[in-house]
Amino acid sequence: MWNWLEESLVAHPEIAIFLALGLGFLVGKLKIKGIALGPVTGTLLAGVLVGIVFTGIDIPDLVKTVAFVAFLFALGYNVGPQFFAGLKGDGLKQVLLAVINCVFGLLVVIVLAKALGYGPGWGAGLLAGGLTQSAVIGVADSAIAALPGLSADEVKEMESQVAVGYAVCYLFGTAAAAFFLSTIAPRMLGSKSLAADAHAMEQQLGVAKEPGIGPAYYSVVRRSYRVTGGSVVGRTVGDLEQRALDLGHRIMFHDLRRGDTVQKTGPSTVLETGDVVTLAARRPDLVALSVDQWGEEVDDEALLDYRVETLPIVITSKKLAGQKIGPAFAEHAPRLFVTKVVRGGQEIPWSDDTVIHGGDEITVQGGKDEVEAVSGDLGYPNRAKDATDMSYVGFGIVVGALIGVPTIAVAGADIGLTTSGGALIMGLVFGWLRAKSPTFGQFPPAANWMLSTGGLCMFVGIVGIMAGPDFISGVKSEGLSLVFAGLVVTLLPMVLTMYLGKWLFKIPVPVNLGITAGANTTTASIGAITDTAKSQIPVLGYTIPYAIGNVLLTIWGAVIVAVLA
Repeated sequence: MWNWLEESLVAHPEIAIFLALGLGFLVGKLKIKGIALGPVTGTLLAGVLVGIVFTGIDIPDLVKTVAFVAFLFALGYNVGPQFFAGLKGDGLKQVLLAVINCVFGLLVVIVLAKALGYGPGWGAGLLAGGLTQSAVIGVADSAIAALPGLSADEVKEMESQVAVGYAVCYLFGTAAAAFFLSTIAPRMLGSKSLAADAHAMEQQLGVAKEPGIGPAYYSVVRRSYRVTGGSVVGRTVGDLEQRALDLGHRIMFHDLRRGDTVQKTGPSTVLETGDVVTLAARRPDLVALSVDQWGEEVDDEALLDYRVETLPIVITSKKLAGQKIGPAFAEHAPRLFVTKVVRGGQEIPWSDDTVIHGGDEITVQGGKDEVEAVSGDLGYPNRAKDATDMSYVGFGIVVGALIGVPTIAVAGADIGLTTSGGALIMGLVFGWLRAKSPTFGQFPPAANWMLSTGGLCMFVGIVGIMAGPDFISGVKSEGLSLVFAGLVVTLLPMVLTMYLGKWLFKIPVPVNLGITAGANTTTASIGAITDTAKSQIPVLGYTIPYAIGNVLLTIWGAVIVAVLA
């Protein structure tokens, strides 16, 4: 039975790939003190195990190349809008810190690799694992394969070194980064309580939430009241809405029942005693205004049963970009409520004073007719669709790969972007173009996930399978030095970046930690930081550096090979 299984995997390596994927995603769900390995590391380790147990599996390089190129295009597509947005305005400080972090990280790797006598294989593995950037593996493998004078066995040996180095350094680096940034770094920056600092920023930004109150605190609520008298009788709806606005609160009248007749209200509608009216407002606005002035609250299900639409809109309007949410929507969409803001794929804390960026996905809510009337003026309604514009994705990868083909001779070696590097660059451009004009290039989250996470996991699974036979010997020969060097590579750039953020730019501690996590592309760390902060405020510093870090650290895969060759 066992011999049959081994023969089947050797004869049909596609079975081995999916075995590694299945085991890898299962292993990736395991948590050690709250930190999960993740599907990428899990699949790499599973691939190594498959390669050790079932020897003789040979997978064509074309398979992993296709998976890796698809991953890099999807990665670029995802971070493109934030990458280009960070090159201007307030994001420049974050861009500068991310660049410094990545450059310093590369220099640390070069110094340690030369001191320890590492060649291109071990050096690239140290870079990939220590700086927690999985994409380095593929770029480094391509660069190693292009080195002149290497035999096929030498190339295979170096590629195995990359995989082993990554696996060892990534495991320790991810855990160390998450613990350091969430526990030790705040104290080093002078914070007595990260949660208190984040809460203070929430108060300053106007996004504070009361303890124990979830997102519903900011949700839009609708109520019906029977007018029984008082100051609202004889007043117009427009006058009452304006009076509330003058007090700093926004309310909207919608439908009205007068006797047996239900009608929509307008600015000139005059309220009479006995009318039943519906009001829509953010919860704090409605609570802040005296309930007595509206009358008694009643449960009028028929009156409240009007159609409400919640719609994510990708902001493309130049009239909104650069403006604050409150004034912008008061002018251009006064009858809609903002319920959520997503920037660079991350939901961010927001208030009426939050500045809108082009490409932000802002979720609005209001009566269906009211939403439909203005949504096109704000941007592109991002209604859920399952179909992928495969021509856009396919041509983007083709153009990027073609750009990466040409090389130039430097010191006897042919240096170029490679097809994977070109795919990354065009992913950035195509993702940015999609954000600017989202009427084309549909790339739904599920399809994007399949190319990005699925593509990367398939790639590292194959790398693990091919490296499996040499994994144990590699760990024995370099294991201890790799662990030490990996921790130095992980932590030194973080220390430099966070102190520069403190001393040079005076960045608040929660945002500073988000920048540091983003520049090092360590997703586990931002989760640990927000958990400790009990707030999403650190995410405000994460998205732009994360985009910059993904691009630069990926490119460093080719640089480290060239330097150590």
